[in-house]
Amino acid sequence: MSLDTITIPHYFVADDQGFDPSGLARNPWFADAVAGGPIAALIGHIVEDAGFDPDFEICRLTIDILGIVPRTLLVPRIVPVRQGRQAQLHRIELLAGGKLVAQAHVLRARHLDTPEFSPPQPHPAPGDVAEDNFLIGASMAGAIKTRPIMGRVREPGRGVSWMRMDGEVVSGVRTSPFVKACLFADFGNGVGSATHAHEWSYANLDISVQFLRMPRGDWFLIDAHTEGAGNGHAVAQTVFADEDGVYAKGTQTVFVGPGRPRD
Repeated sequence: MSLDTITIPHYFVADDQGFDPSGLARNPWFADAVAGGPIAALIGHIVEDAGFDPDFEICRLTIDILGIVPRTLLVPRIVPVRQGRQAQLHRIELLAGGKLVAQAHVLRARHLDTPEFSPPQPHPAPGDVAEDNFLIGASMAGAIKTRPIMGRVREPGRGVSWMRMDGEVVSGVRTSPFVKACLFADFGNGVGSATHAHEWSYANLDISVQFLRMPRGDWFLIDAHTEGAGNGHAVAQTVFADEDGVYAKGTQTVFVGPGRPRD
């Protein structure tokens, strides 16, 4: 088989109007919807492809998922919000059939040489951890590899795992570390879940990532846990690292509701 006939797993196919989701982008709970991870990754691709001023670095990305995102053509729109000398803010919108279904705000600060205050990263390197099926059904047709250190998806408690994604977010486009980091920014809610899914479900309402720097390399570590006050919502908190150390910290607001019975 020639390389030309090999199909690389991907979430979207681009055309002149927008991005058409593949079957791999499907939401596990709704057959005709797109999952949060592919949405976040697509927004990362749009941000990276926007041609923003290279003298500014991304320091925060927040994503609001405005209900169920239908598995249909998603059309992007970029709106400048702030164009300052030290900081710039843009809003990224995704529309389906003319309706706004998700939006993101990317805050960028001018690059300056300043003192470094690196947070600790006490976990073993990915080469020292055995590969295992940590994600249970969310492996992007085998394109996402995991090397778990602690916990497991669908088991309550803190979860820590190295992850690697060798697929494409947009077909035919090499996926950068930043775009992969946007994909994994959605995983904290599942990796660090607080209860069994058949007891209580945790629907992701948003994603917020504070970048210390841009991620590097192929392996990404997620160290996540969830906290809540028993009032219908909770916060998933995640530390993100690569082999050089911590590159970001993030949160997700999650809506807590009755779980689904096991089959």
